[in-house]
Amino acid sequence: MQTSNQSPKFGRKTIYVATALAMVAVLGGWAMAASFTITNGTTETGTGTYHTTAGLTYFAESAVGIGSQPSGLTTLSATVGTPTVLAAAATTYAINAPTAGDVVHFWKFTEAAGAPASTEVELQFTVSTGAGPTVTAVTAFVETQAASPGAAVVFTLNYDLGSAASGTIQLNSVLEISQQCSAVGTCP
Repeated sequence: MQTSNQSPKFGRKTIYVATALAMVAVLGGWAMAASFTITNGTTETGTGTYHTTAGLTYFAESAVGIGSQPSGLTTLSATVGTPTVLAAAATTYAINAPTAGDVVHFWKFTEAAGAPASTEVELQFTVSTGAGPTVTAVTAFVETQAASPGAAVVFTLNYDLGSAASGTIQLNSVLEISQQCSAVGTCP
């Protein structure tokens, strides 16, 4: 459980999205040759200060699930100030090092028509895997196109969980946080 005692920062919009994955492999009709599990862990508790947030209505999460890694993906920038500029058409990107054919957890984001142009967005992903568990945090930076899209565009972001052939892949939970930066290069 992540807690925060930070004070609110002005000029940014933040959305917190926690994704529960129980039954996603079954509901999505997705199958693989090797073992894949989604566990229901122990009850988590935590304390902290909650700050009211506003969603990024122009870059909203629209779907999550499990899939297979395609080849030839661009990995999103991990450097503030040099974000990956989003393509003008629906595109799939890697969050971490991609290997074609691996099992992925994906997030789909819909960039709305009329989204602000040339705006940097910080995306933070926290993924818990294994019995340990192992918790991995990845921060990526994207930038909207130089011209606002005339129609909604869907982007798929893949987190590579590893090869199904290597044995059991255990995905416990994921957390995604999106934050608009006031200008390119100003993300915290």
